Amino acid sequence: MSRGRKPAKELSYRDKKIVERYNSTVDTMPRLGKRFGITKQRVHEILIRAKRFGYAIHRPRLLLRYHQMNQCEICRKLLEMAKREEFVTKRQLAGILNVETQICNWHLNRLRASGLISKKFASIRSEKLAQALQYYKSHSLSANAVGRKFGYKNFYSILSYQKKKGFNMERTLKSPIVHQLKQEEQIAMFPSLSQAEF
Repeated sequence: MSRGRKPAKELSYRDKKIVERYNSTVDTMPRLGKRFGITKQRVHEILIRAKRFGYAIHRPRLLLRYHQMNQCEICRKLLEMAKREEFVTKRQLAGILNVETQICNWHLNRLRASGLISKKFASIRSEKLAQALQYYKSHSLSANAVGRKFGYKNFYSILSYQKKKGFNMERTLKSPIVHQLKQEEQIAMFPSLSQAEF
């Protein structure tokens, strides 16, 4: 009668997730171990076992010597977004591009190092703050009103700080209180002195 566990014929769900993350992200073995609550050595053993079961183990070719920014789809999309949008977080970018945050960050760092995008792009950490700044630029509410809407007590000082960081806080929209009147309405409301009857 044999004792002990029978050797598994297939990887467990957790082990499959480890192999999948190792193949599709830039996570290192220590980082994977920390994420799944195991040691780096155990991650290494799982990868060796996965190879025996026929799983392909390959790291994404994100090394600098292989990376060509002009042919990279992620870099191209990041460059397009940098032209349109200033107030965005790395997490939001990763969600839009449908990639891991670490991969998005890696590409951002390559583009910043080459000088193709500014260092301030995707430097805001809070999604709520990014939304508040975007709202302030696209709406004509006062700084205090925007601060109240998003829960910031002193939004004016936040705006001052963002200006010092180099963000353009100039608003493009005109105030909705002062409406542009049509030519006929202006004549009807404010007749010229020649038309007024004395």
